[in-house]
Amino acid sequence: MALAQERRRKVERAGIAAALQRIEEGEFGYCIECGDEIAEGRLRNNPTVVKCHECAAGNT
Repeated sequence: MALAQERRRKVERAGIAAALQRIEEGEFGYCIECGDEIAEGRLRNNPTVVKCHECAAGNT
């Protein structure tokens, strides 16, 4: 159980680092698949998301 928790933390840290990198590059808030803006509410809920709702759901 501790190993699984450590893996989740590692993935979360990587997601945060990637979000910070996207901020530096001016790409934060844009879907990596279609380029559309990601909804503000979605980013507030989880700032590490990289896809808009449509692309995340596979609707593109």
